[in-house]
Amino acid sequence: MKDGLMLLIVGLFCAGGAALFYRFFGNEAFSVIMLVTLVSVLADNARLRRRLREMGAKPEGKRTWL
Repeated sequence: MKDGLMLLIVGLFCAGGAALFYRFFGNEAFSVIMLVTLVSVLADNARLRRRLREMGAKPEGKRTWL
């Protein structure tokens, strides 16, 4: 019972946050989501490349960006 109530509260909180997000950004919400996704992927890729270098892995191929 307690877990179900907490799940319901969190679900309502997330739904409210999503509604506020779309109300605030309107038609630009998709662009904001895509920008956040792109920045996250680039940051994760840089982190993984750094970790591979620390482990001694040699990159294959020629890097064409950054």
